[in-house]
Amino acid sequence: MSPFHILAVLPWLSTAVSAGDLPPNCERSCGGVEIPYPFGLDPACALPGFNLTCNTTGDGKPYHHDVEVLNISLLGGQVRMRMDISSYCYNSTTDEISEIDWKLNLANTPYRFSDSGNKFTAIGCRTLAYIDAVGLLTTGCVATCQEDDLKTLIDGVCSGIGCCQTAIPKGLQYYKVSFDSGFNTTEIYNMSRCSYAALIESSSFNFSKNYSTSSSFNDHYGGQAPLLVDWAIGNETCKAAQEKSNYTCVSKNSECVDSLNGPGYICNCSKGFHGNPYLKPNDPGSCQASPSSRAKVADLKDVVLTRGSGARGGTVPPGVARVPQAIYVVGTSISLALVVIPTVAEPTTPSSQDD
Repeated sequence: MSPFHILAVLPWLSTAVSAGDLPPNCERSCGGVEIPYPFGLDPACALPGFNLTCNTTGDGKPYHHDVEVLNISLLGGQVRMRMDISSYCYNSTTDEISEIDWKLNLANTPYRFSDSGNKFTAIGCRTLAYIDAVGLLTTGCVATCQEDDLKTLIDGVCSGIGCCQTAIPKGLQYYKVSFDSGFNTTEIYNMSRCSYAALIESSSFNFSKNYSTSSSFNDHYGGQAPLLVDWAIGNETCKAAQEKSNYTCVSKNSECVDSLNGPGYICNCSKGFHGNPYLKPNDPGSCQASPSSRAKVADLKDVVLTRGSGARGGTVPPGVARVPQAIYVVGTSISLALVVIPTVAEPTTPSSQDD
């Protein structure tokens, strides 16, 4: 893998491929990872910009160019990827620092790094790492520790001693990691030989107190840490997109959600439904009523039959006329509502007789 990930410009803003035009034999899994539409393993099976490749001749895993895809979430509009960890290590044999920096460019793609799901993370005892976003910002993260500090390190606590984390801004589509040469391990290599830095999925990171003094951090992730990427359709809001012919929330029981991280939108199934909102209603994988919703509808029908017949409602107390009920079932695409409107009930009185 090249030390610089530069992703090709993709025509993802072009007219969307209709789900109705999809070939019937689209492969929907690779290496145990589900590949739901609008993603696909062939350009004819995906929206522009959402095409992935399955490395069938290698590790059998899905990739976005040379970046491995771990899983895809339609509901959250996110993809988990694996990205290389940058390192800055002292080599005692050559008496030199070996620096390996990585960068990832997602410009002109539907993807942007999740600001809520990732943290820029630096590990080491004399480390100053930068994350640069093409001149938009340069943020540094400092991690330091002395020999006495090692005794105070606590698993799960990243507080600046041996570990540093910082947030990234919304809409970020490019980053490059670099290290400050003024912070190096030349003089402390017996205690801490390497510094590491990467943009990492927050929920996947748990600091271990041996990270700052060994290669355990890099080894734990196999040199590639999980990264969370948000994705969206196009660059318009839901309101604007719904007026266009290439609007992609085509399932009958779907709704549009504006992206919270940059322009564009995603589609979700309406409440009470599950499936793929990007597939047309006649597709069995489109948004369908969930089992619990179908059970509620069945129960509601039973209520209508029981209460509406007037024969199963129990006995009527003496002196009270049976109360007829007007029962209306109001149906929507989401649920059923039962409205029971009783008529006025009046006590019956014995007929008066003339003396």
